[in-house]
Amino acid sequence: MRNITVFVDESGTLPDPKDKVVIVAAVGTFSPKKIETIIKSVRKKGHFKKPTGEIKFYNIGDKTKTLFLEKIANENFDIFILTIEKMGRAIPDTPQHFAIICAFLLENVLSFYQKVEKIIFDRHFHKSEDIKEFNQTLENFLGNNLPKINHVDSKKDKSVNVADMVAGAVLAKETGKNKHFYKIFENRIINESKLNWPEVKRKLFQK
Repeated sequence: MRNITVFVDESGTLPDPKDKVVIVAAVGTFSPKKIETIIKSVRKKGHFKKPTGEIKFYNIGDKTKTLFLEKIANENFDIFILTIEKMGRAIPDTPQHFAIICAFLLENVLSFYQKVEKIIFDRHFHKSEDIKEFNQTLENFLGNNLPKINHVDSKKDKSVNVADMVAGAVLAKETGKNKHFYKIFENRIINESKLNWPEVKRKLFQK
């Protein structure tokens, strides 16, 4: 079994009570270089709303979204999705809270693959102590045999944006804005689950 690289990102915000859900998505691949190739191809043809040219769901036009997601759907990538229903709550955006949400998603990822080489997060926290607490919380929930964990700047490591694109498309579907983008990669989804925040908190206090 070839080693798998997993990219993780979220869409929606924890603290804003107006956001009804938060989506966390993981994309697994044994060929991360294919993502780089897709990004280069789409950048040549795409339309960008911001001058950075970064391929993120809310930075690009609909045609570019479709082009990117169609290319992803045609590759041998595996998609895992977790939707957190916030139940009208403003949830503090702490390393512990975000880590437990990611842990629920990664349980499904790690049970699916025989071997994951590394998990790459689009960097959610910038302080080293926050990243350390996040990693420790993940380890507490998932065990100490976790794969290597990296937190990257998506402007420098653009491949992680594949997870942003998936999470953004799921958020658009869940909020009733647009189902089209989700439908493009629906057949690549290995696992899709939903939890509400009180369920997540119960698990947090059981540890």
